Amino acid sequence: MSLIGRDIKWFNPFGPIVVHSTISEELHNLLLSRADSLRDGTHPNIGSFNKQTNDYRQRLAGCLSEEYSYEGIFTKDEDKIIVEELTWLASKYTELANQVGKIKKAGIRKPEEIILQRPLWVNYMKAGEWNPSHNHSGEISCVTYLRVPKEIEEENKTSEHSSKSNTPSAGRIEFQFGNVGMPYSAGGFIRTPKVRDIYFFPAALSHQVYPFKADTERVSVSCNFSDGPKARDTLKAIGEQL
Repeated sequence: MSLIGRDIKWFNPFGPIVVHSTISEELHNLLLSRADSLRDGTHPNIGSFNKQTNDYRQRLAGCLSEEYSYEGIFTKDEDKIIVEELTWLASKYTELANQVGKIKKAGIRKPEEIILQRPLWVNYMKAGEWNPSHNHSGEISCVTYLRVPKEIEEENKTSEHSSKSNTPSAGRIEFQFGNVGMPYSAGGFIRTPKVRDIYFFPAALSHQVYPFKADTERVSVSCNFSDGPKARDTLKAIGEQL
């Protein structure tokens, strides 16, 4: 039996698209410095907001002790940097998803056609904390990583509880879709975050973050995007404007 002379192809026609990239050092430093200044009370405008006013935990699924919105924190110039880079990356997500051919009732969007939902929020994740399976609002979501201590990945490689597992997952993010138990099929996609990594995915896609035991802290930022043309069509139908 031989494959010689046979035409053999593989297809992966189902499921959502997850895209990985990196954010610029400028955006990374801006997001981290502003989050830390909110947290420690050194932001120049700390009188108008603080850790209590920007506590975002009741709006989020995470079982974390510190999650803050970025509401009111950025200057106009800083906000422009954030919007331009994130909507540009989200636009690239739509391009790549269309190249794969899995987009239905959506298309390639220019950066100016993508609406960054407010506020962005920052997650300070400590030992024993986790994010249960959940999804987001909007059409597209992303998560980027500002601080990722090496102790978390070392836990996966050397600890008794993770190193012997066939699925070491301390501190890792998993995207979930479909029938997990189906033969020749994957229902989960686990990633190990690194500093400045950013992942884009459909907002409705379920995902979760596993806890770690290392005595350290990881910092990530998440946000959502709306499809501008779709939002305008919806508002037009009810007599309003965007």
